[in-house]
Amino acid sequence: MHATCLVLLAILAQTSPLTADPQAKAQAQALLGQGTKLYQQGDVAEALEKFNAAYAAYASPKLMFNIGQCNRDLSRPVEALEAFERFLAGAAEASPDMIADARTSVAQLQKKLGRIQIDCETAGAEVSVDGRGVGLAPLPDPIWATPGRHQVTAKHASTAPALEDVDVTAGSVSTVTMRMPSLAAPVAAPAPKAAPGFDLQAAPPSSGASEGWWLGRKWTWVAAGSTVLLAAGAVTAGVLMQSKFDSLRSSCGAGNLSRPGCSQSDIDSVSSRQTMANVFWGLTAAAAVTTGVLFYFEGRPVSAAPMAGGATGFVATMKY
Repeated sequence: MHATCLVLLAILAQTSPLTADPQAKAQAQALLGQGTKLYQQGDVAEALEKFNAAYAAYASPKLMFNIGQCNRDLSRPVEALEAFERFLAGAAEASPDMIADARTSVAQLQKKLGRIQIDCETAGAEVSVDGRGVGLAPLPDPIWATPGRHQVTAKHASTAPALEDVDVTAGSVSTVTMRMPSLAAPVAAPAPKAAPGFDLQAAPPSSGASEGWWLGRKWTWVAAGSTVLLAAGAVTAGVLMQSKFDSLRSSCGAGNLSRPGCSQSDIDSVSSRQTMANVFWGLTAAAAVTTGVLFYFEGRPVSAAPMAGGATGFVATMKY
């Protein structure tokens, strides 16, 4: 019966009242004949391509009957239902058999499908179901879908995209709400004021007499104090070592601590004090370098720049 209806449609399309370029109508009629032959041969996928091309050349609503038949045979119930509904809405002059067949197909397909009510708060957003566009928000009617889980997306230039999963059951309506937060406006650089709770903007150094170069450098002075203490320890260790060395030299003989009268413990005492002095001098040098680095960086103004995404965080940068 389906193949017969396709042949009848090929004949009826010739009398369609649409006003169009005769050449486009002839092209559509040729494509329709090719598609009908392919359908009768069992090549439904190729037939569908021909019918879609015929509709693109000459948009007769009667072609939707053929497109619906092919989609149903290819297990694409949503596309088939949409095609049959468009056929019934625009081809009132079609034969009673074709109209009855289309209505029967619609009723059978609707029983196997569910619907998704998509509530989107952003007018004009592009809404898709499983990557297939279904229109712009707000959508007036629920969208037909096969039973199972589906992914609904909404995109708009002024908002962040939204993505929601929804489970569909045959014969029921599932509702999904798409919330699309507005994108934060770009922040001018440098920002005059950091966002609340992230006050990282430091006041620039003042040139007045009340603020000297020594202010705002707490860790610099901690490092400088450590340098002084370590240097004092190194000097003390050196003095103790020299004192011990002089004492041993006077008792053991000049320039020779290995002569009888100098015990090994006395010699080790001089060596340990020398080692201690060297360690202190090494630490003093490291503390002095640290003091110089901190003096250069500490106390300089810091600016805060918001990261991408507005309130997601801030990046601090040094001003030189």
